[in-house]
Parts: sequence; C-alpha cells; structure tokens
Amino acid sequence: MKNLQETLEDVRAADKRILVVGLGISGIESARFLSRRGLKVTVVEKSSESDFHAHSKFSSELAGIQSLGVEVVFGVDGEQVGPHLTHIALAVLSPGVPLESAIVGTLRRNRIPYVAELELGIELHHGQSLVVTGSNGKSTTSSLIDHILRRGGLRSYLCGNIGVPVISNEELLRELQSERSLLVVEASSYQLEACAFLKPHVSVVLNISENHLERHGSLDRYAAAKARALRAQAVEDLAVMNADDPMVINMSSTCRASKAVFGTARETELAKLSSTWAHISYLNSTHGTIIVSRGGVIEEYPTEHVRLLGGHNRYNMAAAILVARHMGVTPEVVQAGLESFLPLEHRLEVVHNFGGQTIINDSKSTTVAATVAALSTVLEHYPSSRIALMIGGLSKAGSWAPLLSCISDHRSGENLSVVCFGKDGALLGSHCRAAGIPHIVAPNLEEATNQALSMTAEAGVALLSPGCASFDEFRDFEHRGAAFKTFVQRRFHQEERTSL
Repeated sequence: MKNLQETLEDVRAADKRILVVGLGISGIESARFLSRRGLKVTVVEKSSESDFHAHSKFSSELAGIQSLGVEVVFGVDGEQVGPHLTHIALAVLSPGVPLESAIVGTLRRNRIPYVAELELGIELHHGQSLVVTGSNGKSTTSSLIDHILRRGGLRSYLCGNIGVPVISNEELLRELQSERSLLVVEASSYQLEACAFLKPHVSVVLNISENHLERHGSLDRYAAAKARALRAQAVEDLAVMNADDPMVINMSSTCRASKAVFGTARETELAKLSSTWAHISYLNSTHGTIIVSRGGVIEEYPTEHVRLLGGHNRYNMAAAILVARHMGVTPEVVQAGLESFLPLEHRLEVVHNFGGQTIINDSKSTTVAATVAALSTVLEHYPSSRIALMIGGLSKAGSWAPLLSCISDHRSGENLSVVCFGKDGALLGSHCRAAGIPHIVAPNLEEATNQALSMTAEAGVALLSPGCASFDEFRDFEHRGAAFKTFVQRRFHQEERTSL
C-alpha cells in the first residue's frame, strides 16, 4: 500500500481533487494545508451557509480558505455528496464524521478512499510520532510526555485532540521536516477510527471504559477504534500498555510492536508480559514509588513531590516514564520532569482552598470512569471532610453503576452528597434515589455550585466532576470549567458584600 505522501502526489499528477468533509476547525485547517501545497480542494458542509455563519465559531475563517481557491459547498450531507465526486480522488474525514454515516457510505460505493484528518498531519512529516489514546488521562499523559521530552532536550511538539492540529501551524510544519522532531499526539476514538496509514513510533493505550457509545455503538467497537493506534506498528516500534486493563491487554494479541507494560500487578506478573515494565507501588494513600525495569535494570521514581494527585495519575506517570526512557531521557531528567509538571486546567484543579473549604474544578471529567477517578482521589486526600459532588449535563450512553458503587462504598453518614444538575439532572437524581444516595437536583450548574458551596462551607470539599458532556449549557468542558470558576468567584464576592 502506498503511503499518504505518495497518494497525494498521485492526486496532484492526475489533476484530481481532494474532498474535505466537514467545515469545523479540522476541515478548515485540512483545506488550508492541502491548498497551500498546490492541491485542489472541495469542502462539503451539511449545514446551510446562513446557519454556518450564524452558529459556527469558525465562520470568520471561511473567506480565508476560499481566497486560496478552496471550493466550499453548503447543504450537502449523505448521498447528496454524489454529484460532487466526479473529480475526487481522496477524501479527508473530520473527527465528527462517523464511519457509519451516509456520506461515508456514498464514498465507499463510489470507491473513493478516505483518510482521517489526524493522520494527514502526522504522516506528512519526517519526524517520529508518539500517539497517546485511552478513555481517560490522554491530555495529562501526552502533556506530561511532552514536558519531560522537552526537559530532556528533545524537539517535541504537542498536538492532536488536545486542541492543536498539526496542520494548523505553518512554522511547526516547516520544523517537522526534520527527522529529529517528535510529535506527541493526543488521539481520540473519533480521530482514530478512520485512520488508514497511521504508524506511530510509540503508541500508548492508557485504559478503556464506556465512552462515546452513542457514536460507536458498543464497547468493543469503541475499543477497536482505539486499537488503530497499534494496528500498523512493526516490531521496531513500541506499544505502551496498561497491564491492569483487560481490554487493553487483549489488544496486545494482534499488536506486532515491542511492548512495555505498566500497572499495579505484581512485578513477576508484569515481567511475564514484557521485559520492560513499570510497577506502581503504593507507600501510603497519597504517595508511592513507580519502579521501572528496562532489560532487568531497576529504576525508582518516587512521587511524594509530584503535584499530580490520585491513583489514576500514577498510571499516567508510569506510561510517561516508559515513553521518556524509551526516547533516551535520563532517569534524573524524568524525575525532575515529574516534579515540575503542573496539572492541567479543569483536571482536579484546586480553585479555592481557604478557611477549611476546598473547591475543585474537574470539568474535563465527561465520563463515569473519569468521575470515579476524581472522587476516589478526593476521598484519598480528604478522608474526613464533607464532600459535595456535582454531576450532570448531557449523560452519555453507558452505566452509572461504577460511580454509584464508589459513592455507596465510601459514604459515611451524611459526609458525601451529590448535586445533580443540567438537562439530565433529574435522570441522575433518579439513579441516586434508587441507590439510596443523598442528593438534590439543581436546574443548572450555577445553582448546583451555590448548593455545593453551602453544603461544604465548613471544612468541606466541593467537587465539580460532571461525568457528562457539557453541550446542554456550554460549548465544551473548558467553557463549563471557566463558568464554574466564575460562579465560585461571584458567590464569594456576594458573601463579602453581605458581611460588610
């Protein structure tokens, strides 16, 4: 099979066009990237032109790509794309376009090959790519890897689902023509499922739990999309895998890459899976040591001075250590990188810690598994505090049983309560009621914040970890987290004025 660069050269030589599906940020940057390299581009967008200008935050970018000669056709979806395929030799799918969509079906019937926007940027540079995927922890782990590699003097660039498309940065693209450069790529299942050429030097699979089932249909199909990060790897490549996750380890049976594993299983069990492993060893409830074996040589990485909290972040750190050591970063630099890394915004971010009250913004938690991890971390660090957990928004397909069990197992008297909010707040409240968990239902996040702050005014912890998508009230989880911090500030300002 030809690589992507060869495929694009064939398209250029035949004077054919490339179809970009979707006019979001990925589609816009793909169109700009391709047209600037002398390729003819057509973009199809399902919304009407008036709706696009009224509702898209990228409408100001339209004139720019059209000035490059990009053809943009609005109001096209499904089989309506057929008349526009006459001169199309290749399609680029944006992450928001499912493989089961009618438009992809039309491409298949017309025998037009397609690639994912993600690999368009990754595969057209001459450096190495490190792809990080999983249900939870991708942003933290990819950012931590990039941080450590940079401290080690490597030319690392963080991109992908974290919000920085490779193809959007011309300066970066010029830099990536060097074989010494590295891409650290956060990759979602949406981005991976259509990948046809992707062959990362290092792949990392952190975990698999229920997420995006409304898109993929089943947990197995969701996992299969994640596994595409491994599919084309060869023995000279490396796959870093979570040995404690059965679905991740199951992927190893068809993975040809060399393997490095991490987990809390006994060291002898990890050694059975790979000669390179990271054992997460617990010293107490909040700190531990990550023990790494590379070819039988043991290294220890203590975590007591690391600012990433919780057991789930120990997994993230273990994966990052294995990647960094594989890339030649010394143990001393790795340890310094772990200790100097700052937690990302909206991920167990302490936004207030005064007078015995702690307020934590974990808006990034959009799945049940992520909320379980966040709550478990808070329970570890604040074992005697009253906790108010805020969950809500748009509930995704999947079970809430893991979180309900976590709450029931740890609840002592009335020390842990739940505030359900947003469009599916009443639904979440019914789950709590059935499980016998104290809760209240608030109409929106602002009211939920006020309720949680009142509950925890004296030596308590108010934790926003929604476990849901944010699109009922907000553009994305960042918007939700920023709004939460605004609501907190507003509440304290009101209290200050009242006390004067």
